[in-house]
Amino acid sequence: SRSLLSCCSASDVEMEQSPPLVSAGKPLLTLEAADAMASAAIAEAKSKKFKDISVFVLDASTRVLVSKTMLNCPPLIPELAHGKAGAAIGTHSSSRALKDKYVPDRTPQLLAMTTIGGNSNLPFCAVPGGVLIRDTSSNVLGAIGVSGASADEDEHCAIVGAQSVGCMTEPAKSALP
Repeated sequence: SRSLLSCCSASDVEMEQSPPLVSAGKPLLTLEAADAMASAAIAEAKSKKFKDISVFVLDASTRVLVSKTMLNCPPLIPELAHGKAGAAIGTHSSSRALKDKYVPDRTPQLLAMTTIGGNSNLPFCAVPGGVLIRDTSSNVLGAIGVSGASADEDEHCAIVGAQSVGCMTEPAKSALP
């Protein structure tokens, strides 16, 4: 019997008539960039004297690339950071934009989204601190979620982290002065 690769070789099938076996992929967030983002977010929290934070960086498929948590974070904080990043990548919008869009008028819909996320093993938390990460061509690369300080401070650290490696963020600017 012939293997899949040998039966699909150029000598057996005319390439113009067959569909491509692989397609060019979208840009991917690297582990090195994700690590640098998380480190920059923590450095920003330290420099601003914010409370200790936790940072999660997810790729576009929701895979956790990096998670870092400062030592004095309570146990729930990393889960909230993961949920903020999950909400951003799961909807391709920032967790602040989700909160603003659904609270208070559409809270039941947001609760349904949160429940579905939990049932799908995709943490989902619509509180500022989850930032969508794009490349300069607007391709979605992933998301960074930060929790532990105030919501505005979390979001600020996430933006600083992602932008430290040259990525575009949603939101583009921090709510902090």
